[in-house]
Amino acid sequence: MAISRIIVADRIMAGSLFEEEGYDVEQSADNLADLRGQIIFDFLEAEYPGVEVCTDIAIQREAGPSWPVEVAVYVGDEEVDQAAAAVIREQLMQRLKESAADRSWVVRAA
Repeated sequence: MAISRIIVADRIMAGSLFEEEGYDVEQSADNLADLRGQIIFDFLEAEYPGVEVCTDIAIQREAGPSWPVEVAVYVGDEEVDQAAAAVIREQLMQRLKESAADRSWVVRAA
């Protein structure tokens, strides 16, 4: 069966973004969420054209450990393909890691 829907959930722990002072944490977290959402959506649209894609990126203000991206891949209406989800999760994690490294999303405090 063909993939019918891909759902991706991501979480940003804003309190853990910076070790030093001088950054606008809220705006930086919002920018990072936008960037990550765009990367996820663009990748899935390119690799799986015509498949319904849903993304949800939560921003938690407190500090904490980073969380891996969660991916659910559906074939048909209810059946979940765990193997496909694992492959997509690895591909997304690599792209997200590379994109965050340039720090274009960072906003300095005024």
